[in-house]
Amino acid sequence: MQAVVDAVRFAFGLESAYWDDPAAFRTHDAVYDHFRQGFSPDLAAAMTAHVLGGDGDVATWVPEQVHVVELEASQALVWFPTPASFGRAGLWDLADYMHVHLRREGAHWVVDWAKDRSAPPVR
Repeated sequence: MQAVVDAVRFAFGLESAYWDDPAAFRTHDAVYDHFRQGFSPDLAAAMTAHVLGGDGDVATWVPEQVHVVELEASQALVWFPTPASFGRAGLWDLADYMHVHLRREGAHWVVDWAKDRSAPPVR
């Protein structure tokens, strides 16, 4: 269970790590590879397009608490509260909770999708 929590926190910290030193990522592929460490190919591509798009808005945050709802050998579902700064009155107008699905890739977990919702998932 802790590996899933750590994977979520790691993945959601990748954007901040990029913005700490964007010049360290000299090519599109380097940025994509960076995000691919914690996200599925589709999400890594979307994150790459976002940061290279030049708007400078941070789209992710590292959640303080991650609640594991489902944990199987190859997939997991977690949730965490959306910070107010990203919520309905904030930068991204997100609902109050993020539902995040992860899947196992080899020995590690990657975020497969993330959706904002008005309530935590039901166990």
